[in-house]
Amino acid sequence: MVKVIHLSEDGTEKAAVVLDDFTVEVIYSGIADMLRDAASAAAADVTPSFDLSREARQRRDKLLTRIRS
Repeated sequence: MVKVIHLSEDGTEKAAVVLDDFTVEVIYSGIADMLRDAASAAAADVTPSFDLSREARQRRDKLLTRIRS
């Protein structure tokens, strides 16, 4: 199950959407397995098991910078 919560500035819950595994699997093939694996992973920082191209690494870095700022 996945629960997405929208919080207000003071931290109170404004809205929530709950998706069961079946819905997630139907809409996004394989994402439910990835979420289960991530939830059960012992390591907090999991790196991809494949090499990204230079362009993909740049896009990822740009996106992470935007998210963190």
